[in-house]
Amino acid sequence: MAGSERGLVLLGLALALGLLRFVRLGEWSLWFDEVATWTDAHHGLDGGQINNKLGYWAIAWVASLSGGPADELGLRLLPAIVGWLVIPLTWFVFRPFFGGRAAAGAAVLVAVSTWQVSWSQTARFYTMAQAISLVGGGITLSGYVRASVPRAVLGLVVAASAFFFHPSGALLVPALVMAPWVVSMTGVSFRTARRPAYVLLGCSIVAVAAAFPTALETWNWYSMQKGHSGGLMTRLPSIVHYLKTTGFYVTPVLGLAALVGGGFALRRRSAPQLAAFAIAALGLAAALTASAFVRISAQYVFVTLPWLCMLACLPLVEDGHERSELSREGALLVRRMRTAWLLVLAVPALTTTALYLTVRRGERPAWREAYQYVWNERDPGDLVLGMEASVGEFYIAPDRTALRETRHVAWLDKFRALRAEQWTRHPRGTWYVINPEQLMGWKPEEAAGLRRYLAEECHLVKSFPLYVESRDLSVWVYVRA
Repeated sequence: MAGSERGLVLLGLALALGLLRFVRLGEWSLWFDEVATWTDAHHGLDGGQINNKLGYWAIAWVASLSGGPADELGLRLLPAIVGWLVIPLTWFVFRPFFGGRAAAGAAVLVAVSTWQVSWSQTARFYTMAQAISLVGGGITLSGYVRASVPRAVLGLVVAASAFFFHPSGALLVPALVMAPWVVSMTGVSFRTARRPAYVLLGCSIVAVAAAFPTALETWNWYSMQKGHSGGLMTRLPSIVHYLKTTGFYVTPVLGLAALVGGGFALRRRSAPQLAAFAIAALGLAAALTASAFVRISAQYVFVTLPWLCMLACLPLVEDGHERSELSREGALLVRRMRTAWLLVLAVPALTTTALYLTVRRGERPAWREAYQYVWNERDPGDLVLGMEASVGEFYIAPDRTALRETRHVAWLDKFRALRAEQWTRHPRGTWYVINPEQLMGWKPEEAAGLRRYLAEECHLVKSFPLYVESRDLSVWVYVRA
């Protein structure tokens, strides 16, 4: 079987595995950010604080096509479709530079990535930003390779437009601009990129000046929510959080394989391969720098995933010298080693995805089941307090869209920790919907007070246990009669 045919077979396998994104798509309970997507699409876009309105509009429009109240399947359908489309886009974008087989291998890794499956099954905009950023990055790289200024400029504009689906979508824009300069620092010639690189640098300076007010507004708004200041000890937990979450979702196997791919690129002195490595590395480094000032989690570098998968598959790239120098037996051995390499990368990821879709139940707390249980069992006039109250409001009152302003469920979180004690003065029955892990973010004395109150004055009437590695995603229902 020729290399091109093997590549097409791998691509077909990737497309088939990509259908895992639609398995049990509407089964998992929504979580807060998904409900926020729905309510903010109706009530949160006019204040000027949200700049990525396209994602909200798109998800809300698809969810409304059924004509009834929004549900899990409707809210997640568009992210899942776009998440699946990232698989053929990965092959299409990288094939001209790295060959069909290596690009198809990267598509397989995207297809089986639990990280990609999870965000494809979430009513947020990360897969959309990833797809647009990937296309823009591919066009930009093509401009560098073909010495085409218009193509490079177009690619950068497309990559920057990913911002309108989520601000993290524009993470790779500085990396795309700086990639040729990083390649030149390795001593590898990238002559075709010289003129486009100068033009993009100049255009970027002008664009930064023009977009600075909007970018500063977005940064200030995020900093107000998740920023921190002070010395190193204050900033260190945020940096560690970024490294830990990114390492968990990228996975050590894929991360190490991407580094090996970078080593192959350097040994081959291949400018396009080194550029791909620089783009991914600079994107990850930019987020690491930002984590010293604001809280950054793995989803903000989600746009780098296809590039990391491609780097991990660079050992699969063939060159003309290899075909001419190897004997028939040697070529067969190399093909087998490459197949083994891809299996080592894909099988663990596929296993984790299978666990995610089965025993890990999508890694979603059972908010729907808990709140529906409470609503069916409560007496008229009973009070309901809970964590993720907006999620409870979505399930209890599905016709409502102003879900941040709850009417049926009172919030119980670290900002309103004393509310439970306030309601103890009233004789009516009170229900509490709790995720124990969230108490770790409370002040210790307030968390201890709530635990003591629940143990001494309430009864545990229902539990929905879910333990995923080091996380406790269980939901507990207590009642005070």
